[in-house]
Amino acid sequence: MKEIKERNYYIDFLKFIFSVIIVFYHGWLFTGIVEGGYFGRGYFAVDFYFIVTGFLFIKSVEKIIKKRPKEEVALLDIKFIWNKIKSLLPNIIFIFIIGYIIVYHNSILNIHNLFTDRNVTEFLLAGFLGEGMWINKSCWYISVMILLLFILFPIAYKYKKNYNFYIAPLLIIATLGIINHFEINTLDPTLYKNIFINGFYKGVIFINLGVLAYELCNYLKKKEPTKKQKITFTVIESILYLFLLANMHYAIAGKYLIAILFFIAVAITFSNISYTAKWFHSEKFQKLGKFGFILYLTNIPVRTLTIDMFNLSYHRMLLIYWLITIFLSIISYLLSEVIIKKIKEKRKFRKAI
Repeated sequence: MKEIKERNYYIDFLKFIFSVIIVFYHGWLFTGIVEGGYFGRGYFAVDFYFIVTGFLFIKSVEKIIKKRPKEEVALLDIKFIWNKIKSLLPNIIFIFIIGYIIVYHNSILNIHNLFTDRNVTEFLLAGFLGEGMWINKSCWYISVMILLLFILFPIAYKYKKNYNFYIAPLLIIATLGIINHFEINTLDPTLYKNIFINGFYKGVIFINLGVLAYELCNYLKKKEPTKKQKITFTVIESILYLFLLANMHYAIAGKYLIAILFFIAVAITFSNISYTAKWFHSEKFQKLGKFGFILYLTNIPVRTLTIDMFNLSYHRMLLIYWLITIFLSIISYLLSEVIIKKIKEKRKFRKAI
């Protein structure tokens, strides 16, 4: 199998695109109609993020097994989670502060507001517990992702030979059974059902679907594709993503078909058997992907602010919402870049001493 060490920047570009879709989707509230406005089914974009997370998760587990096979699992688990979230923390904290100011602008000096159940669980990224997220509901995804990776890492690390082909599919099937039995609406992820919020069950399915996408990707990489095959896979990949984007606006297909199409598309993209990896081969797309995720983090508090301050037509509200979201996202992005740069400089200085 040919090992490809370079980063696939097309994935980063897609992260940006699907983040933009989610921001448009959250603007449905300006219409007063559920799934109204542009990309009214944009919640499907989160499926992409979970599958990519699952793919990179199992890829990281394999690398850790090769490099540190004898290290304590619990310690590895904590290190793994920390590496996943440390670069996001400056943005999460900044947007939490902005969101707090927006939500509690009339009683901003009342410190008691910070210690409500909702705000504490949200700040601790524990929104999966069902206490609710009042300031920034977008953080449900990060909350669920951290919990699931923390739970799944020890299992995948200990049972790697069986995880990809047996445990991951069984977890998907079992979770689908729970969803159908208890009538859990995964399309409304922040609602509380049984032990966790609905998004938890969605995360179990799609993170493990990402694990299966990893295996499909490895299968596709076994042989070096010809020029004709590369063109064919590029066309298939492009059609899949275009269809998935169109579905988020026009409601063409159901959630199960969408899950399968995302699974295939992500596997093709990561396999580098199409030309997209070559076309998008630039670190600029990595930065664009990060900025897209910051857009995702920022938009809910801004939506709250827009609704509180304005009472205009849908398109005018949407424009104001986007302008403020972009402005705050730029500030958040630049702030995080400065913080990360300073941390790296301190590490280099310490190593040099």
